[in-house]
Amino acid sequence: MKSLYCDTITAYQISEFRPKMKNTKIRQIILILLPLAQPVYSQNNNYIQADSVMTIGIDLIKGLPNQNSQFVAVKRKAGEIRYLPYQLTGYGFRGGPEYVSRSIIVNGQPERVFLERISKGRINLYYYTEKGLKTYFLEKDSTVFAEIPDRYDFRAPILEHTSDFNWKASQVQLARYHRNSLKKLISMYNKGINRPLPFPRFGVAAGYSVMNLAVPVGLNVGEAPFLSFSPASSPQVGIFADLPVLVSDFSVNTGVYLSKHGFSANSVTSMADIDVVVNLISARLPVLLRYTVPTLTWRPFINAGGIGSWHLKYKREIYESTIRENSIIINEVESSSVSSRVRFGYSAGAGMQYNLNNRNAASLEVRYSQFPATLRESDMSFTEVLLSYSF
Repeated sequence: MKSLYCDTITAYQISEFRPKMKNTKIRQIILILLPLAQPVYSQNNNYIQADSVMTIGIDLIKGLPNQNSQFVAVKRKAGEIRYLPYQLTGYGFRGGPEYVSRSIIVNGQPERVFLERISKGRINLYYYTEKGLKTYFLEKDSTVFAEIPDRYDFRAPILEHTSDFNWKASQVQLARYHRNSLKKLISMYNKGINRPLPFPRFGVAAGYSVMNLAVPVGLNVGEAPFLSFSPASSPQVGIFADLPVLVSDFSVNTGVYLSKHGFSANSVTSMADIDVVVNLISARLPVLLRYTVPTLTWRPFINAGGIGSWHLKYKREIYESTIRENSIIINEVESSSVSSRVRFGYSAGAGMQYNLNNRNAASLEVRYSQFPATLRESDMSFTEVLLSYSF
């Protein structure tokens, strides 16, 4: 292999200094300062490795994934030098991917390539891509090297080579033939962690909501100073989706929830009785960031975020009742909208999820949503109890 220029102090160079150091204090000072001085000599932590010799502090050119599997390019003043898989045992980018050289079967023929290592531990997980081909490999204890062949039968080799681990909640069955999902699964094995593997959930919900509506702007004046609405309760139904954020314990929870609420209030003046009737049918769409504790069966969660409400019906009617010659005369004096057809606010809640099996779950949640008042709109809020079932 051609030698590369490298502004790096290696362990070998440190050992070369030691015999010449007669003063113990000077030796100690130099050994303390060397780690601090290394960034001065090295512009980055890129490296290439040939057998047991590692060269760091070089300028690697990062290519496309299918290029990185075939060669690595080192930038030089006069151009670049390319190294092939049979020339190196591996290479890596600072804070980025690492590649190792391995022999695999490509289109029925043995070929030496660079595999990207995406999980490291007792089991190493590798990823390979070239010309539309994408596949994964497992390496265990430096004695087993097996391909995870395709998306239809990929769980079999994983179960075979992790049989010494007591998987819970059918994590392997929930895994997908996807980089992040397989990386999460193998990392769990390497760390000895038994927790459910996140996956998208869809379901239905039903519950009860209590709505508070402030008196519409402009009503508590003049002859009706004591007008107020009592909280109104109503059943509600909805559908929801809970979508994992990458492969983590966070998810985006959203859905559509329908409810109908009615309000009425009465104020007696010296001239007449005033009755106010408000009817609201709303469809609310929350978009919440949820964190779920990664336990196996009972899983507490909290969520918070924004919410929008679309008012399918949003009428306010005001009636005035007077007595004339022993007769009650009722007149509708106003019919108008309570607020804008679309409102925005914030929402937060907490609850408990119970995993019925590896796919289905039931949950109970208490959620509060607030739509702040504006110059033209009344303050309104919802307190909800939701029972949901995901499938």
